[in-house]
Amino acid sequence: MNKKVTINDIALIANVAKSTVSRYLNGGSVSVHTREKLDGIVKKYNYTPNTFAQSLKQQTNHTIGVIVPRLDSIAQSDMLRGLDELNIDDTFLIINVYQDSARELAAIEKLQSQNVSGLIILTANLTEEIRSVIKASKLPTVIQGQDEAEFNRVIMNDIHAGKIVGDYLKKLAPKNVLLLNVDMSLDYAVGHDRFVGIKSALNGIPHKEIITDFKLNIAKQSAYQAMLHEDFDLIIGATDRIVVGAMQSAFALHQKPRYIGFGQSYFSETVSPNLTSFEFSFFEAGKELYRLFRKVRDNNAIQIQRVVVDGKLIIRDSTN
Repeated sequence: MNKKVTINDIALIANVAKSTVSRYLNGGSVSVHTREKLDGIVKKYNYTPNTFAQSLKQQTNHTIGVIVPRLDSIAQSDMLRGLDELNIDDTFLIINVYQDSARELAAIEKLQSQNVSGLIILTANLTEEIRSVIKASKLPTVIQGQDEAEFNRVIMNDIHAGKIVGDYLKKLAPKNVLLLNVDMSLDYAVGHDRFVGIKSALNGIPHKEIITDFKLNIAKQSAYQAMLHEDFDLIIGATDRIVVGAMQSAFALHQKPRYIGFGQSYFSETVSPNLTSFEFSFFEAGKELYRLFRKVRDNNAIQIQRVVVDGKLIIRDSTN
């Protein structure tokens, strides 16, 4: 037998039931004769149990399902690093759902069927169907990204961030502002919450809002089209990456607006001028996620837990 043997193969060779082999492999009760026979077969064929699969079958295990909207996000990759920073004995089973709610729902259902110890869901926008599935699940679950009162959650204080940026932009006294936002149906916290305070501050100030994408090249195109027909002296983007796209377009069009972004990314201090940005520590947010998950899973926490991560506005050369 050249291929790696399975439990089924061992059962056939030993002329016993598959359940007997499974019980033997898991340290259960089998007769001395059967145990000796199975010991010989396992040794002869160098059988190695799939410990990962075994852990999934156990009622309690250390495999955590982690669902991520997009792995190309600096914020989310930093959160994953934060999760792992505090991890001691857990295994993260990470699924990228590409900001697709159907994929997100399928991932949740798949992880539930594998009997993981719980779920950490970095979600951009929960649909009613996803809410229903999470609520019906018995798995310990913590979400990040939306302030959903029914779930244990870690949120970035985007409402407060937008208010701080709004207060600051009024001090800049802009004459025409370009907002580069994202579709709130893809990310409600960023597309809606982050801009509430900004739009309030812009009351009476000429401005234009463009819905673009998180991808730098698409943000660059969106900014270029807006700036081709209109001059702006301040550009505010939903993320630092989006603002960098606008910077590239402004350079091509020989324009010099001021810029404000959001995020704690390498973009802020590598672009020129250095970018004024409202910064959250997504790495710390990841650690908070793991702390909350362990609290919910290991202590059977009943009361819904809510953790808020604040940030701060870092003023750099792009608004001078």
